Amino acid sequence: MTVAKGRVVNEKLVQGNPETIEEHKRKLSSDPVTGELGELGFGTQLLPTSGRDIQDEKILGTLHVATGRSDHLGGHLTPDKFANQKNARHDDILFAPHKTPEINVTQVRMRRNGKTEILIEDFVPAAYMAALLS
Repeated sequence: MTVAKGRVVNEKLVQGNPETIEEHKRKLSSDPVTGELGELGFGTQLLPTSGRDIQDEKILGTLHVATGRSDHLGGHLTPDKFANQKNARHDDILFAPHKTPEINVTQVRMRRNGKTEILIEDFVPAAYMAALLS
């Protein structure tokens, strides 16, 4: 994914059905808010994998992003902001070794109080995040 100003502006297929990506690219060009980032989450719980993204996104060391609707999470992207109401969705993308082994997320950083903090390295909580969780 290429993100600019809080929105996915381009994407590249790593695996799966190429038509799915092409369809999503068409949505991005005709209805740009479908690519707006509405959620960024970090797994914080020691859990076994379940094979269900909604549960696996909570596993310690994982991360996920979601595009589209965010109003159910307190965000501002509501169905009326989409050019096509059928696009008014919330789509999660989970990054985890068991789910996306071909994608290595080497580091996740966050800017906080003027300082860059490292949260996750190679799907393992870094010292900053580990301290928050203890």
